[in-house]
Amino acid sequence: MGAFTYPRSEPGSAGHQDLVERLNAVPGALKTEVSDLPEEALTHRPGEGDWSIKEVIGHLCDAGAVLQTRLYRMINQEEPRLPSWDQEERQRERNAQDKLIQDLLHEFSSQRAETVDMLSELVHWNWARPGRHEERGRLSIRQLVELALAHEEEQHLPQLRRLKEQAAAAPANS
Repeated sequence: MGAFTYPRSEPGSAGHQDLVERLNAVPGALKTEVSDLPEEALTHRPGEGDWSIKEVIGHLCDAGAVLQTRLYRMINQEEPRLPSWDQEERQRERNAQDKLIQDLLHEFSSQRAETVDMLSELVHWNWARPGRHEERGRLSIRQLVELALAHEEEQHLPQLRRLKEQAAAAPANS
């Protein structure tokens, strides 16, 4: 994906461009991490209760949908309630192990493009619009985006790299 160009010219509108660019870069990073991996590596679970690469990407799709819904509410409502969600239940419902990796990556990429478009419309002061998260309390749009980026960049991208290494080291048919 090319560099994201911020479409707004209002004073202060480029103050959050770095966050939007980072959000926009995650789908490409995911694709890079999992491209050319065999199905055995994509579905390998290193231990009981651990997620596979496909399940991590399925989780990122689910988390991305929750993020998009929360951001939409925060942009369009006054201090909306941001309910928590059960990631394990969503994982069971999704059953990512049986999905094609290309479909999971396409879902995440399409969803992220919508989120980036939605955020690119915001001017600087709107990034302070709050919501009330059930577990974290009051959060601004900026804080919510920063949490999502930490979740993706610091937790799950390194997890995908570890899973690739573990799958490569696993005996065949394990």
